[in-house]
Amino acid sequence: MVVKRYLEPILEPVFHMDSYGYRPGKSAHDALAVARRRCWSHDWVLDLDIKSFFDEIDWSLLMKAVRRHTDCKWVLLYLQRWLEAPASMPDGSLVKRTRGTPQGLSSARC
Repeated sequence: MVVKRYLEPILEPVFHMDSYGYRPGKSAHDALAVARRRCWSHDWVLDLDIKSFFDEIDWSLLMKAVRRHTDCKWVLLYLQRWLEAPASMPDGSLVKRTRGTPQGLSSARC
């Protein structure tokens, strides 16, 4: 939460206005309302899904992007440690990861 409070005011202005996931003051209901409104004003839809997107994020590229917005050492240290933390499996075993961001059990494939 401390890292979120530090980074959010810095990164929030950079996000696209149509980005709704985990954004302050925006919800899934807001996204649905915009989608519904646009369905009545446009006669086309673009739908895409990048398979395993969060499981494949390159850590060095992610950290490079974060460093463009902050050089705060403790924030960078926490982010690096979170990325490198092993995935804890239901049986209690730990699985080493080399890429991707923690997203629940799906990150075990990394």
